[in-house]
Amino acid sequence: MQKPLIKSYLFDISSLDEESFNKLLLGVKKYRREKIDKLSLKSSKYLSLGVELLIKKACEDFGIDYLNEEIVIGEYGKPYFKNSRYFFNTSHSGKYALCVISDVEIGCDIEEIKDYKERVAERLFTEKENNYLKLSEDKDDLFYRFWTLKESYIKCIGKGFGISLSSFEMDNKGNNLVIKDNDEFSFIEQSYDGYSISICLKTKEKEKYLHNTSLIQFN
Repeated sequence: MQKPLIKSYLFDISSLDEESFNKLLLGVKKYRREKIDKLSLKSSKYLSLGVELLIKKACEDFGIDYLNEEIVIGEYGKPYFKNSRYFFNTSHSGKYALCVISDVEIGCDIEEIKDYKERVAERLFTEKENNYLKLSEDKDDLFYRFWTLKESYIKCIGKGFGISLSSFEMDNKGNNLVIKDNDEFSFIEQSYDGYSISICLKTKEKEKYLHNTSLIQFN
């Protein structure tokens, strides 16, 4: 029996120019065109379009009618397909847009790896997490691993910033980081082109899923 699929899609907006942006914009839903029109920064417009293009691609791959499937927004801003049995989530950072989709509740985050932000960590992470950071030989990488793991979790449960990042703790389990005293969620971590990516799944059995990542080109 084929394993159920977790699929993630990445799109590099630096591949867009004004002509291709305007052309691709015509192929997305009205709500996204209106949202993009309200954005002032070119990079924000391109990332917003990139996210929508990846949602469209995910719909095509999973047999969802993109044009007619309604997206509804949860209490804290998490998007859902109204009629499909699949769950999806999106994120963006720097030059990349990200979308993930599966048949299990899912959340994702991508962040460009920059300098370790000690004051931010002290304010938002737990004491134990900060101790891990202080002892780490690669503080930059670990800081963004913690950040994306935590963000992907709160997006998976649909709470957004309705829950504090310091209200739960990441801990080592074997070679993986997991939520302390909570085995109901699993994580997939990736590092790509100087970016940290985390995907959170509402399942304790991620090994039952086949994960596949695609770098998508649209023009």
